[in-house]
Amino acid sequence: MITKKIFIFLLLLTLGSCGYEPIYSKKNDLNILIKDIQLEGDKKLNRKIISLINLKKNKKGYTLLLKSNKILKVTSKDKAGNPSTYKTTINASLSLSEENKIIKQKNFSANFNYNNMENKFNLSQYQKNIESNLINTITEQIFIFLNS
Repeated sequence: MITKKIFIFLLLLTLGSCGYEPIYSKKNDLNILIKDIQLEGDKKLNRKIISLINLKKNKKGYTLLLKSNKILKVTSKDKAGNPSTYKTTINASLSLSEENKIIKQKNFSANFNYNNMENKFNLSQYQKNIESNLINTITEQIFIFLNS
């Protein structure tokens, strides 16, 4: 009985200091040096993604190429031919290169389906909110990719 208690105590003691640390605990710290940032595609999306990742240029490091685009598609229509549902998709392609050699490359995508609204202003605001959420999702994926 006493050996079982000692074993549990030692197990808890060793597991308590195993060095586990959440990925997002140091969200502003990137382990990568970026020399040059090249943006292609939708400028607005690219600027938001780069600002959310919080990349800073350095004299030495990699060249980062970011290509992004947004697709707004009508997925279904009602009997009168008016759109009833939409799908917003944001695609981003990121590649890290060093002296024209690609080191890492990955495509990121996020989409969302939603219904049409009577009030077009509210629909526009809702679409902006969806775009912001999709950008945040892609930014988190890019951050994890750059830290790995």
